[in-house]
Amino acid sequence: MPRSQRPLPREWLITDERLGDLRGTIRRLRPGTGVLVRQHELARPERQRLLRYLRQRAGQRRLTVVAEADGRTARVHDARELRGALLRQARLIFLSPMHATRTHPGWSPLPRMKAAALLRLSPVPLLALGGMNHRRFLAVRPLGFAGWAAIDAWLKPVARKAR
Repeated sequence: MPRSQRPLPREWLITDERLGDLRGTIRRLRPGTGVLVRQHELARPERQRLLRYLRQRAGQRRLTVVAEADGRTARVHDARELRGALLRQARLIFLSPMHATRTHPGWSPLPRMKAAALLRLSPVPLLALGGMNHRRFLAVRPLGFAGWAAIDAWLKPVARKAR
């Protein structure tokens, strides 16, 4: 199936230095998951190596890999930013924050009705971002979200100490 006809993945991993070595994380992703590479802290050659590695794995794992640096993605928080993303013809738009998140600790989550209004304004499917995981996506999916994205949801689970 040509890339332009593939359905938009419902789940997205957003790369981050906290994920550490991505090989284990990539192995845990379900086939059909999207990966947004946003490694701004990486030098260009390092970022290119990461993209090459991910694209090699993408074929094996049926992953969709998108580089944020290509300018076709946007993270929006209000109607003004959504309008800007649509004018730039962003193809992948993340609406944030849906829940409290460690990445932006001082930000208040979007009220559900504001998120619903922004979803209705957009001709492009929006993805929920900010403190998201599969369970939380099921709660906001009825608003009209096409999927969800996260960093922390993909971190390797840490074994809890027995009490």
